Amino acid sequence: MWFIIGLFTVFILIGIALSIMFVIKKKGDVVANRFLAAYTFLFSFELLNNVLRWSGVLETEPFVHFNLVHFPVWAIYGPLVYMYIRRVTKKVTFKITDLVFLIPFLLIFGALSPFYFLPTDEKLQLVEAGTVFQHVPWPSYGIWLVILLMSFYAVFSFQSFRKNRKLGYRENVWLKWFVGSYAGFVFMFSLYIFLVRFNIMDPKYDYFVDIVIVGFIGLLAFFGFVQPDVFEGKNLREVLPFIKYRKSGISPALSLEMKEKLVEIMQNQKPYLDNELRLDDLSLLLNLSRNQTSQIINEHFNLSFFDFVNRYRIMEAKNMLIDYENKQLTMSQLAFEVGFNSKASFYRAFKKFTNYNPSEYLKISKAS
Repeated sequence: MWFIIGLFTVFILIGIALSIMFVIKKKGDVVANRFLAAYTFLFSFELLNNVLRWSGVLETEPFVHFNLVHFPVWAIYGPLVYMYIRRVTKKVTFKITDLVFLIPFLLIFGALSPFYFLPTDEKLQLVEAGTVFQHVPWPSYGIWLVILLMSFYAVFSFQSFRKNRKLGYRENVWLKWFVGSYAGFVFMFSLYIFLVRFNIMDPKYDYFVDIVIVGFIGLLAFFGFVQPDVFEGKNLREVLPFIKYRKSGISPALSLEMKEKLVEIMQNQKPYLDNELRLDDLSLLLNLSRNQTSQIINEHFNLSFFDFVNRYRIMEAKNMLIDYENKQLTMSQLAFEVGFNSKASFYRAFKKFTNYNPSEYLKISKAS
């Protein structure tokens, strides 16, 4: 056990050091770094609480005051992740309305405050007798409400950037890993509570879960450091070496050559007009593997395959819109002409790449 305590003490010190580094870090978005600094510090504080509990000092002076202080912190993790995501995607800083995020924190703190403000000797008596929760209005289902709140923020954070049309492929991949690391933390936390509540696992073995949680938070911290590189246009292969393409076998020189060839093919042969076009088809035209073709599109154009193809289709549609009325084409017919399988997918792509629907774009074009 003392080995585990020593190991997690090291993690606590690393977390505190990371928090300080995020605060003083000049590269990237300073406000976003502050959010991540607060998140890392609070998690380190929770680890500290666990270490104190494992070592048995939570039942002694003055450490008895650390009992239950990490409960309200659970309600802060999600808002910090969300505000961090919001900051790096929309450049929104802290707003006065964001104080609403503190409501769950204040409710939990208020429920546990009868214990927090007890004198030291009374706290010691309650902790030693194991009757703390008999003296605070904390319901037995309270932890499930906390888990529900944490899960909500995991989904909410993902949804907040998923439909952001201004984000490129690189940014979307990075943010999925980022939010995924928080979702992993929530899952492991929920799993631990479930196993303990239903007497499947002894609470004293929670350090096994904490080790996994530390891994998720370590990943989160890593993303915080590479975030500026991702948003400044650096290739994901350079920033996140564990993603695909690591062993694609394509050299930088060949990659640039194939990029030029791909542009030439798209402009001259117009394969995107085929509504059955697949990544394998472009691979054959480039004489490359499917993986290598995907790499070229993602790295050089910062787009997924479908967005890459649809961007060309929309450029074609914009040219055809000028005289589509003279040709007596409907919007559905125009959509099929440029390679889309449906009017709905055509409208979604048109809106994504122009910020207008086709009718609005046509009116603006005529007016100009």
